[in-house]
This record gives sequence, C-alpha cells and structure tokens, in this order.
Amino acid sequence: MSLLTCSPGDELYSTFGHTAIRVRDTAFDIVFNYGTFDFDDPNFLMKFVRGRLPYSLSVEYYTDFRNAYYHEKRGIKEQLLQISCAEKEAIFEALKLNGQEQNRYYKYQFLLDNCTTRAREIIRKNTLTPVVFKNILPEKKPTFRNLIHEYLDSGKHYWSKLGIDLLLGSRIDRKVTNEEAMFLPDYLLKGFDSASINGKTSLLSFYLIRSSIHSP
Repeated sequence: MSLLTCSPGDELYSTFGHTAIRVRDTAFDIVFNYGTFDFDDPNFLMKFVRGRLPYSLSVEYYTDFRNAYYHEKRGIKEQLLQISCAEKEAIFEALKLNGQEQNRYYKYQFLLDNCTTRAREIIRKNTLTPVVFKNILPEKKPTFRNLIHEYLDSGKHYWSKLGIDLLLGSRIDRKVTNEEAMFLPDYLLKGFDSASINGKTSLLSFYLIRSSIHSP
C-alpha cells in the first residue's frame, strides 16, 4: 500500500497536483482516487473554489492511472506505507466502504476537504496508534494565499489567481498550521515523509515513478 503524489498539470484543476492511494496484492493493483469529478460541470471555477463541486472516490487499475499521467507528461512519486498488515487491511476496507455508490460522493472543499486531505484522513483514522507529523513549514509560516499563489504563478494562471482571490476573500490571509498546509499534495508528501508511528518512521523512502517536465 502506498501514497501517490502527482505533479501539477497545465489545467487549472490540476495546477496544485494530486494525491491517490495505491493498493497492490498478488491478484490486483488498483488506485483509489478521491479526485474524480465532472469536467463538463458549468461554472467549474466558482464551484471548485467555493466547495460546491461534487467530487467522488473512484477506483481504477494502476496501469490506467499511471498511463493517464504519462500522457499528460506529469510526474508521480510513490511512498510505501510502513505499517502493519492489520492497518493496511483496515485502510483497504475503509476505502472499499467509501467506494460504494451511496458513500463515494462528497462536497469538495478546496482548503479543507479535498482529494489530498481525504487520503491523509483515511490513513490516519485506520492506524492503531496516531500518526505524528513533524513540522514541515518554514520558520516564517506562509498564508493560504502565499501557498495558492505559488502554484498559480508557476502554472501561469494569472487570471485565475485574481478570480480565486476574489472568491476566497480575506480568510486566506491567515497563516496556515502544519496540518492545514497538507491540503496541497506536495506538502502531504513532505508530511508523510517525516511522519512516525510509535516513534518509528511510517514510510520508506519515496520512489520516483516518473519525472516531470514541471518543477517539483
């Protein structure tokens, strides 16, 4: 079982990267993806930012997931979860329960409840002892706006930056906590890379499955 972190893409919805969970056994190799939505949904940007865009958990073969990112020339990093078999089984059962038709849909909230935070929470809620995250933020803590702008500027989404600023307003000007920063896939990767369970590192070193044309 592993955490997959995908690098940013060219489209606005992929500017911040993506997180998914890979479950591999002798009989299957699948990916649980909390980032599934209707690309044709009207008023996408407004719904996306305001938390009114319906998202769902989907399940797909790992090769299909990987090939889609290969096609978009996006990178994938994999972190193997160093947890017990019982904990992996608990996470897998929770993912399957979430994937049932009556449970798979949720109201995406850009800052608080997205594909990345969902992956973190389902792992954290199904370990026998708490996952402890070390500090991943610099001494001068950034605001939500700082973090959002970093990715929008990198992706050259200047007009979208203005729209997101207007829609989110002044609430994104407060400094983020260590946990709040993990709404971004890159920060969740950093968080889990230094996380521990029972005082032991919870992850093996991550593997670069594919490099990316984008900056890390």
